[in-house]
Parts: sequence; C-alpha cells; structure tokens
Amino acid sequence: MTALSSPEFVVVGAGIAGLTTAKILSENNKEVLLIEKSDSAGGRVQTDKYEGFLLDHGFQVLLTAYPEVHNQLDLSSLNLKPFEPGATIFKNGTFSKIGDPFRNFSSIAPTTFTRAINFHDKMKLLQLRYELIKEKNLQINKTDDERIIETLKKFGFSTKAIDSFFKPLIGGIQLDPELNGSARLSLLILKMLFLGDAAVPERGMGSISEQLLEKVGENNILFNAQVEKIEGKKIFISEGKSFSPSNLIIATESPAAAKLFGNEIAPSKSVSCVYFSAPEAPTKSKAILLNGENKGLGLNVAVMTNISSSYSSTCEALIAVAIPGQLVSDSIQPVITQMKNWFGDIVDDWKHLKTFSIEHGQPALRPGDSFRKKIKVNDGIFMCGDHRDTPSIQGAMVSGRRTAELCLRQKI
Repeated sequence: MTALSSPEFVVVGAGIAGLTTAKILSENNKEVLLIEKSDSAGGRVQTDKYEGFLLDHGFQVLLTAYPEVHNQLDLSSLNLKPFEPGATIFKNGTFSKIGDPFRNFSSIAPTTFTRAINFHDKMKLLQLRYELIKEKNLQINKTDDERIIETLKKFGFSTKAIDSFFKPLIGGIQLDPELNGSARLSLLILKMLFLGDAAVPERGMGSISEQLLEKVGENNILFNAQVEKIEGKKIFISEGKSFSPSNLIIATESPAAAKLFGNEIAPSKSVSCVYFSAPEAPTKSKAILLNGENKGLGLNVAVMTNISSSYSSTCEALIAVAIPGQLVSDSIQPVITQMKNWFGDIVDDWKHLKTFSIEHGQPALRPGDSFRKKIKVNDGIFMCGDHRDTPSIQGAMVSGRRTAELCLRQKI
C-alpha cells in the first residue's frame, strides 16, 4: 500500500457539486485535490465532441433564474443561448405554441388560438404564473407536500392540460413523466421557468463544468482514480494507493456515496437521450417540443442547432430526443417511428449519432422529502451532491457551497 502526500482537502467526485466545493475552497487558498473515477470532469454535465457535433450527456438545460448559478458561474463567458419561452406541443398531428405573453408578445395570438389546451386551462396557467412569481397562496410546506399531479388537479387544470402540457414539461425536466414527484419542487421549477430562460451555453452544457474546473486548476485533479473503500478519513484508490487528508468530502452521485458509507441506496430516476443529425432542421422552432399525445418514447424534442449553431461544425442539424424515466435499448426504431409521425418522411434522411442512457439521471425527491439534508457525516468527513439538496444544477451547486462554507468555518 502506497500512502500518497495528502492535501488538507480531498474531494471525491468531480461533478458539479464536487467542482463547486473545490472551487470555493481553492478561492480561499485551501489545498484541494479532486479525485475522479473517469477521464473527465463534470459528472452528468458533460459534452462530447462526436462526428462534428456537440452532444450533451442527455438533454439538459440551464435555468438562468437559479440563484446559485449567478454566484458560482461567469454566465457572460458561457454565451448562453436561450430557448424560446413557453413550449410547442405536438398533438393530433399538429404543433401548437403555448407561449409566455409577458415575455414574448408575438406568442399571444398563437397561444390564444391553440387547441392543445382549452381556454379555462390557459387562464389557469396565467393565474399560476402570477401566484408563483408573487408567491401568493402557493406556499406548500413539507408536511402538506403531495404529488404534483394532485396539486395541479386541485388548482383546477383539466386532464387534457395535465397530459398534454405538464406531463411532458415537468416530466422532462424532473425525469418524472407520471408527475409523482414533490409538488413543492415542481412549483419551484415552474417559477424558475417563468422568471428566467431555459438556455444552453454556446459550446454545450459541459462548458459549465469546464469553467468550474478552470477555477480549481487541472493540476489539482486526479483522473481515472476509482475509490475502492474508505476507512475514517483515509481513502484507498486503485493500484494500492491511499490518501489520508485532514478533510474528506464525498461528492459522488447518491448510489456511489451510499456504497462507500454502507448506507441504503436512495431511489433515483433514469433518462435516455437519442441524438440524430439531419440534412436540414425539421422545424425552425427554438422552443422545446413537447409530446402532448402520450404516444411514443420521446417526451421532449429539441433542435439544438436552432438554439446554438455551434452544436454542429457541419451544415447539418442536430436533433435531441429526450426519454425520461427509461433506459433505451440498442434499438431506436420506435424513436424513428415517432419522429416520422411528427415530421414525416424527411426523417428517413436522419442519421442516428449516439444514445446516452443514464441510470442515475437524478435523485428522486418524493413528496415530503427535505430539500436540504445534512452534509456533515463525521468530524472532517462531509457528503455533498444534488441528493443533499434539490435534484438540479442549482441543488448541486448549493450543496457544494454549503459544504465548502462548513469546512471553512470549522476549527482545524
């Protein structure tokens, strides 16, 4: 067994939470070593360069209204490219726009005349927007939390609106197509959508992780290092090497953290994303396209090159089909069939690029679960990740900040 020189802080896991923790500690002149089992940083927030395209690891967006992203990121340097506010619903063979008239005046007419949801639901949606932004009458405490589908019904939305709009929208963001998750969390996400943009960095979501890593310094990260076990604050990695830091921070995804500490594995939600290239974009829309029919695997579709042309270095379009709650097998024929139903025979010219199937896409936050869980395991041992806060980039960053601040406050 080879004991390596141990810094003051060792952070296991270079996802968003681990990177945020390491960034803040580094900014406070602390000696930090990041240990990452793979050959790249970012965890679930990475972007691959593949055949001239930028492929995010699953369809992801950054909600610009998240408060913590403004604290931890230089958003201007990411050159964010926003989706059009609202969404476009595919139902009964046609696309219908559900826009936000307060942010996009031109969406008033198409939203008014769409039949994807009825007039009553449109008025309810405007009321929901107002009450979320003004924080009126929608404060749900932990005790009263319930499934979001129940809250939407109580608010007066029809089954048609829930199936055609909320299931693909909230289900896509929270990987919860049946809307069984926490209403408190879902309403918070909706509020963020109403207050800000859903956007992607010009060069892909991985730019977020790269920016955080730059603040830490690539000399302070050890790649391809699998942690095999921990004993107190001592960690053992592959090839018989070990570290004994003054402070150990476990910033892995929930199942890996549970395994290291011998805890019960908490439930998580899976997601798949199928990428296609096409000679031309099937639509000029910059909105997220929602599956309002409850048919087919794909719940959300986005033409990424309509949002940021940098997602392709060729003249071809890049299409992402997001499938929350499922791990897609090698066969993508059902997805192609669904896309032909949406866009017609032009899909015959599409080329399948890659499929990402992510078993632990997000931690599951059930009704009544705490938004914030303890991060201190023992003296000098901490755990962070979006499973300690809300399952989101916001939650991962908040968890990383909370952990770093607690480490900095302690007497060493």
